[in-house]
Amino acid sequence: MHNYGIVHRDLKLENVMMSDLTEESIPKLVDFGLAKMIGPNEKALEPFGTLGYVAPEVLKKQPYSTSCDLWSYGCIIYALLSGSLPFDHES
Repeated sequence: MHNYGIVHRDLKLENVMMSDLTEESIPKLVDFGLAKMIGPNEKALEPFGTLGYVAPEVLKKQPYSTSCDLWSYGCIIYALLSGSLPFDHES
């Protein structure tokens, strides 16, 4: 999707669905309600995303690109491996 200039901006575990119940199931991304199309050299400024998954530059209201989805993807992988979100602790 990034090759087509689409930034999802709300990647989280709840937005990844499996295509069926078999072991050959394919993950599918859903809920493109906050997605935006941006050009190769464009940046977005709108502060969108779910708090536990959102990239620091989005929280700081700094310009961001498709890299914000990579941060969210990293949070998803962390949650799948550890059972909790990386920055979801009291301290």
